[in-house]
Amino acid sequence: MRWLRRLWHKSLTERRLDSELQFHLEQQIADYVASGLPPCEARRRASLEFGGLERFKEECRETHWENHVEILARDFRVALRGLARDRRFAFIAIFALALGIGASTAIFSVVDNALLEPFPYKDSRHLVTIRLHDQDQADRWRGAFLFAEIQDIRKQNHVFDGMVANLEDDIVYSAGDGNLQLGGNFVSSGTFEFFGVAPFLGRSLAAADYQPGAPPVFVLRHATWVGKFNSDPSLIGKTFMLNGVSRTLVGIAAPRFAWGGADLWMPRGPDEPKVLREGDFARHWGVVAHLKPGVTAHEASADLNVIAKGLSTVYAKEYPKHFAMEVLSFGSAVLSPRFRNSLYVFLAAVGLLLLIGCGNVANLLLARAAARKKEFAVRAAMGASRFRLVRQLLAESVLLAISGAMLGIFFAWAGVKTLAAVIPDFTIASETVIEMNGAVLLFALVVGVSTVFLFGLVPALQASRDLHDSLRDTGKGVGRTVGRSGLRNAVIVLEVALSLTLLFTAGLFMRSFVALQEVPLGLRIDHVLTARMPLPAARYKTAAQLTSFFRPLLARLKSVPGIPFAAETSTLPPYGGIRSEVEVPGKAHTEKWDTLFQLCSEDYFSVLRIQFLDGRSFTEAEVNDVRKVAVINQTFRRSYFGDENPIGRRIQLKELKEFSDPLNDTWFEVIGVVADVRNQGLQEPLWPEAWIPYTVTGSFMRGILVRTTNEPKSMIKAVGKEIWATDPSVANAPAFYNLGILYFKGCGLRQDYAEALRFFDQGSRGGDAASEVNLGYMYDRGLGVIQDHAIAASWYRKAAERGDPQAQYNLADLYLHAEGVPHDEAAAFAWFQRAALQGHTSARIMLGSMYALGRGTPKDVQSAYLWISAAALQGDTRGNATLLSLEPQLTPAQLAEARLRARSLGLSSPPSPDVALLH
Repeated sequence: MRWLRRLWHKSLTERRLDSELQFHLEQQIADYVASGLPPCEARRRASLEFGGLERFKEECRETHWENHVEILARDFRVALRGLARDRRFAFIAIFALALGIGASTAIFSVVDNALLEPFPYKDSRHLVTIRLHDQDQADRWRGAFLFAEIQDIRKQNHVFDGMVANLEDDIVYSAGDGNLQLGGNFVSSGTFEFFGVAPFLGRSLAAADYQPGAPPVFVLRHATWVGKFNSDPSLIGKTFMLNGVSRTLVGIAAPRFAWGGADLWMPRGPDEPKVLREGDFARHWGVVAHLKPGVTAHEASADLNVIAKGLSTVYAKEYPKHFAMEVLSFGSAVLSPRFRNSLYVFLAAVGLLLLIGCGNVANLLLARAAARKKEFAVRAAMGASRFRLVRQLLAESVLLAISGAMLGIFFAWAGVKTLAAVIPDFTIASETVIEMNGAVLLFALVVGVSTVFLFGLVPALQASRDLHDSLRDTGKGVGRTVGRSGLRNAVIVLEVALSLTLLFTAGLFMRSFVALQEVPLGLRIDHVLTARMPLPAARYKTAAQLTSFFRPLLARLKSVPGIPFAAETSTLPPYGGIRSEVEVPGKAHTEKWDTLFQLCSEDYFSVLRIQFLDGRSFTEAEVNDVRKVAVINQTFRRSYFGDENPIGRRIQLKELKEFSDPLNDTWFEVIGVVADVRNQGLQEPLWPEAWIPYTVTGSFMRGILVRTTNEPKSMIKAVGKEIWATDPSVANAPAFYNLGILYFKGCGLRQDYAEALRFFDQGSRGGDAASEVNLGYMYDRGLGVIQDHAIAASWYRKAAERGDPQAQYNLADLYLHAEGVPHDEAAAFAWFQRAALQGHTSARIMLGSMYALGRGTPKDVQSAYLWISAAALQGDTRGNATLLSLEPQLTPAQLAEARLRARSLGLSSPPSPDVALLH
């Protein structure tokens, strides 16, 4: 146990070492004196023979392992002082390394989540979609099929062991006096079993739900349940009026289940009548299939091409003359090729940035080591070994690498959060969650450890070589210096090469960005206010009913000062329209001709300032009289009329026959030609497009476009007022809430608490919980009204009973402080608990505090630790001090259990979005 005594009695050990070495030195001196040397000469020779007592002491100390810890700590202290003296060097090196690690890790996180593992579904790597390509027109394809086609493919294929289909539909949820627009999907039997994702609450669609005559049911998306229905678990089993059909909610889907980007899913049995969807791809369903084990996408394509040849004779109108079936991975179909390629380019670019950062730090360390050669030579002359010098340099490099890695992980975390926030909707799969994960953290750690060797070992070895020559260097020659700078020169050349590559890549991206900025839209979007309105299906089914709403609304809007033009529209540019097969008399063609068309009013072109090249727009009388007139774009004229004048010619839009409010006569006279307007985004080729009066059919979702002379936001109130005056049931409750927010905060409008209160009150009449909680807040704080905690509590209670977590938290706070309600800690605890279960972080901290103090509930330290930890995992660290005080009161097993349960709560319950006005 001598090592233990040395560890605890270092001063005694040092004195003994001094005594022993002094003894040997004196013994050697005595031997020399005995041989006849004078005492002075004897001491000189003995000292030369020993080579310095300090060097011997170091060698002796290094034979004892317990001294290595102290030596290592001393090395790090010396390294830290050295870096502190050269702060500019340390800052540049750490920042360069951190930037490389952070940027590469953030982009890798996006690539990993968006490209490599975007879906939570069972065996998602073998999920595929199907496309039919027109081989005569490279940019024409369809990825949706008739339901009967899908049934035939399911029966005849030899490559899939499962197939499901979905049909998108716009859903209007009628709730009291208001309506809410949702995105719906009809789905085929076995959909939820196919994806292998269990529901969050309730159940999925069962086989019985698809049978003829089964009660109408649906499953709600988790994000929609949280964002629009306040995470209310009591909704399960309740009925909702969806597009005029009373359907029962049977379940809430898993948080990441979002097939088709829908808000809800409804069953469609194989024997039911066809589902008519108003608009693009009417009666056409999207398809997802699962490849059998061992089957490749190429083999599946070959099998489907054989099947498609037979189907093309049965469904001749659906197939072009020359076609090919293509099987794509599910991820490839969801993520656009341009965005996917951009991610890969970004990944390569930040990889170069990481290499440049490494090169910068390596070059800085090489230069610093070279500048310190004389310092190391003096140290060696005083007895320091080469290993000791290398270790000292490695200590500095380790500090730089650890600091850079830690800062890089922070940059990565911030970068991931920023990228997740700025990536536009529908750019990546709806199921994708951009977040830091274990693989990304491991990647950052590997990079950090690698930099220790790259930044420390090579410079250390270079700096510790030929130390004795450094003392003899006089600076008169350059040959040796040139030789020693070879590694630095190589690093500099590499840095310049990588920097030029990165600069070239950035230049290409900037060029593409500028090109997109300069793409002519063909229209003017400044001073244009848009609104898409869900109309109650029971009241607005036919063209006459639709006209009875929009005609007075447009007249009202155009009478408002500051609104010169207002128009009805079925779709909003620069994306899409309704797709239809088109015919032109006298024009023979073998392939199918397609076009997009829109339903609009006479002022559509004036609102968007679209230029007429020939002819004119339709008049108000023509729209009101349902005249069959049309305006076409330049691409339509060029594609289907060539050099001929289209004015006065007729075109047929066959899709109008398939609408729920169909037309028997689908022929229209061309009265005008306009310049091309982007209708497939900024990068896709333009399609032929036509515009016809909106009064010809009552089908399809509608909206309005309003051109204003002032800032569009300043006209929101006036537009909402006219919509409400035309039909109060169309202006839904959430719209009033949004208007109330604008007035409360003064966003684009003057701040006006009275107006905010009025709109919140109107929203509350439609059962909008967000409006109710904000009414409670205004009475709670006395904003625009006389402060009244009792009224505030009544509004909070209404919203809280609807499941709003912020209202539950505020009501609990009133009970805790006896404001407007009696002091009741048990009631406060109960409402905090309900809000905490929905992920409200402040409620979780308060719930934990009440457990810790035993207020409203028996004292429970483990539960207190659990809830406050869950809030910390969500990013709310206000309870960290409490956590530190609770830890000593728990056993290791209790701590481990609480942390595990807190992690499951933190991951499964994201923070509830607080009402915009609060906190």
